Amino acid sequence: MNILVSNGINLLIFAAILGVLVFVHELGHFGVAKRLGIPVLEFGFGFPPRVWRFWKGSGWIEIQGKRIFIPRQFQLPQNLTVGSHVIYKTAMQNGRAVLTNIQVIDAENQGQMLTSPVQNLDRGTEYTLNAIPLGGFVRLLGEEDPAVPGGFASAKPGIRVPILLAGVTMNFILALLVFTLATFLTPPYATVQTTTISDVMPDSPAALVGLRAGDTIVAVNGREIKHDYPTFRQIIRDSAGREVTLAVVHKNQTQDSIKVVPRANPPANEGPLGIRLDGWVGIRVTSVASGSVADKVGVRAGDVLLFFVDSQRPLRDQNELEQFTQAHLGWKIEWRVQRGSELSDPIVVSIPASLDPKDAALGLNLQMSPLDAPAKAAQDMWTVVAAIPMMFQQLFAGTAPANAFVGPVGIYQFTGEVAQRGGPIALLQLLALLSLNLAIVNLLPFPALDGGRLVFVALEWLRGGKKIDPQKEGLVHLVGLAILLGLMLIISYFDVARLIAGQPILPAP
Repeated sequence: MNILVSNGINLLIFAAILGVLVFVHELGHFGVAKRLGIPVLEFGFGFPPRVWRFWKGSGWIEIQGKRIFIPRQFQLPQNLTVGSHVIYKTAMQNGRAVLTNIQVIDAENQGQMLTSPVQNLDRGTEYTLNAIPLGGFVRLLGEEDPAVPGGFASAKPGIRVPILLAGVTMNFILALLVFTLATFLTPPYATVQTTTISDVMPDSPAALVGLRAGDTIVAVNGREIKHDYPTFRQIIRDSAGREVTLAVVHKNQTQDSIKVVPRANPPANEGPLGIRLDGWVGIRVTSVASGSVADKVGVRAGDVLLFFVDSQRPLRDQNELEQFTQAHLGWKIEWRVQRGSELSDPIVVSIPASLDPKDAALGLNLQMSPLDAPAKAAQDMWTVVAAIPMMFQQLFAGTAPANAFVGPVGIYQFTGEVAQRGGPIALLQLLALLSLNLAIVNLLPFPALDGGRLVFVALEWLRGGKKIDPQKEGLVHLVGLAILLGLMLIISYFDVARLIAGQPILPAP
């Protein structure tokens, strides 16, 4: 029963996150299309089949160079289109012309009365509720048909480009806002990853050459990497299948000629060498008060503070630091500080025997200010974007992690694991990360994506405004969509297999 409840909650969280992502994306297309005068026929909450129509928004009609307001409840003739000849009546309401009557005149009777051609038309937007609660969609007038006057496909490139870019722009904005909120609400945690071995997998390359828990890897092929985990990981991955020489410190003795061959395709959760490394979560120092205890022991803004308050449990936040110091007046404690990629040896810090409560943080500020949060959020976003080329490089080289690409089933599993381990703040960070990834993926110049449609707009511009045959363009997007769905099915197969096997996406804590 508990499993069913847990899966149900995870499913609701997954649907809510995916719904927000798609809804915000489509809201961008909707808002810019409305602003630029492209009629939006429908804004759907969820995906069809349709369940209910909330209401129909007001529209407008352009006749004789004048834009006339169409009330929501006004019934337009079904045969009314751009170019139709009409007779009409208006009334002034609140300083604007409002349509009160309109009649389409057929070609045979146009010469018998004074008619006016319809120059542009927006019938108003239908707002609908649909059965599949995963985001939403917008349906633009003439979305695929350039023969429809006043529609999207017939508009100039200067109109279509902003509409196409609006969705990804909204996802970028959502990612920035949510990253900023999560950054402000969360202490500035930072991972402190060492190169000290915590565990060695049986029968792994590391086990076969005698590496043991407690050993510290200090060099690879003569290059110093002590506690520089990113460099160590990259060297080992690049050396998969080839012998490397490790320098290892074991019980204060250095062994500098241990030869080992990292695996190209290691078992799940083992890595190329078959080792796990010590790693903790520290807190980044945002500022240090001049002349304070922290200042005197050499801590600087930007350092990552690692302080174990009990049983190797790192400090949670600044409040816990202040509570600890006030409860341990006169004590000597040990801090470790990571500056750049270097982790210091333990630093002995003396808590004053008498301590004013306002100085309980010992001069450290471990909180992110509202002014600093957006900059940190933007930096986190750039870190994600900058990692994408390396991810594709690893994909083509066959060295990408097994869980590097996931589909909807994988995202569902990932959402559940994040909710279980990290709580609401972690879910906010996941929402921001997925929004950023959705924006990036949609910008790829692949058919059926916004980026692929932008390519056709660019080709039209290069051809001096000559449009690509809409049937050919539609066929290209259809093929692209089929490829994307095929890839999604393949990825989903592995996602389902992982889920059935009970294998996690997140690494073990």
